[in-house]
Amino acid sequence: MTVVADAGPLIALAKIGGLQALFQLFSTVSIPPAVNNEAIRIGRDRRAADALLLEEAFHAGRLKLAVPQASPLPIAAQLGRGEEETILLAIERNAEWALLDDFAARQAAALSFQSAEVPTRVKGTLGVIASAFRVGHLSLEEAVGLVTRIRARPDIWIHERLCQQAIDALHGFRS
Repeated sequence: MTVVADAGPLIALAKIGGLQALFQLFSTVSIPPAVNNEAIRIGRDRRAADALLLEEAFHAGRLKLAVPQASPLPIAAQLGRGEEETILLAIERNAEWALLDDFAARQAAALSFQSAEVPTRVKGTLGVIASAFRVGHLSLEEAVGLVTRIRARPDIWIHERLCQQAIDALHGFRS
């Protein structure tokens, strides 16, 4: 399965101890150069614990660097370089999943994938946690714990309302 990730979900999962769930779902995840720079290089220079975990995953071959061809997105959008490269790489690789958290990037990705006629779907940090729970890689308590850690961290920008919806959905799935 081909999966391409932006920095946001990788950083968030590393901060909350959720990388194992990601790599149980997807044995390898491709990242473009801008994501490598943002999630690993810059953070490593700052000695950020999450960046060091991501660097370990990179050296273990779980994160793989892949360079998209220089071409514009099928649908013009105001995005960060990592988001743009993630979408382009997902299109070029005909990826099953693109991992993006930013709302504008998710919208641009969906429109770009539709325009490029690729079946790529978008999943974010909360979607990774929910998927890991649904296939049995996480217990309900572990999944709710990860979402609760997101809510507790001021450096992860996933809205409280979305976190609560995810927790409610996790409980609903069990019923």
